[in-house]
Amino acid sequence: MSKLVTVFDYSGTLSLEAVAFGKNDVLERQLHLSGLAEFGVSSPEIFWSSVVNPTWKKGSLSPIGYRRLMVDRISEEWTASRKDASLSALDEAAGIFVGEYFSHSRIDPSWRPLLRELYGHPLITAVVATDHYAEATEAIKGQFQDMQMKAVSLPAGGVAKVRDRARDRDKGGAGAAEPEGCFFIANSADLGYHKDEEEFWVRVREQTGCAPGGRLLLVDDFGANEVADDHYGQEARVAKRLQRTTDLLTKVFAGRVEVMPFIISGDESVRNGEVRLLIAQIAARIRECLREGGRPHV
Repeated sequence: MSKLVTVFDYSGTLSLEAVAFGKNDVLERQLHLSGLAEFGVSSPEIFWSSVVNPTWKKGSLSPIGYRRLMVDRISEEWTASRKDASLSALDEAAGIFVGEYFSHSRIDPSWRPLLRELYGHPLITAVVATDHYAEATEAIKGQFQDMQMKAVSLPAGGVAKVRDRARDRDKGGAGAAEPEGCFFIANSADLGYHKDEEEFWVRVREQTGCAPGGRLLLVDDFGANEVADDHYGQEARVAKRLQRTTDLLTKVFAGRVEVMPFIISGDESVRNGEVRLLIAQIAARIRECLREGGRPHV
């Protein structure tokens, strides 16, 4: 029986607190606590319009990192003398802010039973796919390490790990052992492509060892759970991203694809119940796919 590739988005899906960090009251408090407000980034409006939105594409497609990108953007019009006097303080403030952001970007505890069930499952290849900054890769690895699970980034280690698995299988015999379980992390900043680009998914397919015609189940909020002030989460972009990603997956994985949107209402009073219900539905569908031989409905 061939493997089922299960792919989970990170921010807004596995990590709901990452979204909460972007709420106006929380964000404004963090801008002041970190010291960024002293450098002119004193409100969520300035943060989104002057720092994040203009630099998101570069930051999410390169190894430059959130902290460095923020420092460069805020200081780009500074004089040489001001840079000499204040750049180190700005870098420290940006480091505090980014550190707080990733410390708030933890995997929601509601996901942990399902992730443990998938970890090391002989018929499942598990992937976390995210459009994110470079620092997110190590942060996500740390999240899995805290749960006593291993995560391997793509492309670093991805192709080599797949080749090692194939070599072990080819050797056979008593000396060949099953490889330890892991989650693959596909971060746009590492791969150089966003999730709405074909090359992102081609690399995921190739570097996790899933041949064309393989089977894939994607769980993603497509930005729908992001805060309203975040340009990434605008409704039109959500719809476009969902359709584009679905089309790409169908093409790259030869039509053997199922997409399960992970979209919650935003009502805090019922959020926990919504999240648990959606996760239960996802878990049930994965088990059903395995019973069917891993053939999701298109």
